[in-house]
Amino acid sequence: VTATRQATEEELARLCTARYDSMLRHGTTTAEVKSGYGLTTADEAKQLRAAAVAHPLRRELTFLGAHFTPPEYEANDDAFIDLVSTEMMATCAPLARWCDVFCDQGAFTVEQSRRVLGAAWEAGLGLRIHADELARTGGALLAAELGCASADHLIHATGEEIAAMLAAGVVAVLLPGTSYTLGVSYAPARAFLDAGVTIALATDFNPGSCNCENLQIMVSLACQQYRLTPDEALWAATAGGAAALRRDDVGVLAVGRHCDLSVLASPSRFDVPYHFGVNLVTDVVVDGRVVVAGGMRVPGEHRF
Repeated sequence: VTATRQATEEELARLCTARYDSMLRHGTTTAEVKSGYGLTTADEAKQLRAAAVAHPLRRELTFLGAHFTPPEYEANDDAFIDLVSTEMMATCAPLARWCDVFCDQGAFTVEQSRRVLGAAWEAGLGLRIHADELARTGGALLAAELGCASADHLIHATGEEIAAMLAAGVVAVLLPGTSYTLGVSYAPARAFLDAGVTIALATDFNPGSCNCENLQIMVSLACQQYRLTPDEALWAATAGGAAALRRDDVGVLAVGRHCDLSVLASPSRFDVPYHFGVNLVTDVVVDGRVVVAGGMRVPGEHRF
């Protein structure tokens, strides 16, 4: 948070460009990008503007002002929630498509999270939520109640949460890299899948718990730790991710959708989880244009 506040918008945009390049080289063509490390109105808006830097990586921007309570509000997190729901929301909503909130032990309560997401809905934003990562605290049930597009983490979800999310159509975004980094339990992916809940895989690339842009490693972890088949894991990383963003124009190769694809230096897609720890992607196409060739970014930019 301190580093984000001290950085200029231009510095953050340069960091975004480098990280987007890395994501592209590892085969990601569409990514959700969250704010949440400024925790002031000006710094949250600065992050969202920087995240929109011109780049061929397709992005969905999410306002995550209610990530944690900043030091200056440590004794009064309700006052911070008031700030997020009013001034910060009014400034940041025009810069994003989604709003997220960290509803968990040590972060924000169900009632505080409901206030933020209610304000986001009134501001025209779609809803997402961090839920039940650190403890079973009601976040996934709130996601179902409000009809959130997705709930992230879900390590402590039980049958009750799974049933509620299934009924409400909430996508379970599972983040095995975070469990790996923190050395904690993994989400019950097989229970979600067997129940019929749509699951997605993501890197959760962030400075606190998963400093990794390589979605291929997440596919491998999903097979090893979630006990998904390679095809289930690959589907979750592509079509599942598109479902979490409520997009029907990406995620699969089909007539009428964006021509996004990655070429692998491999005889089989099963090498993605099996030959882990390396980058198997040699070439990447976004919207029918080659943006990575021979493992290197092709010069040129697209508008955000």
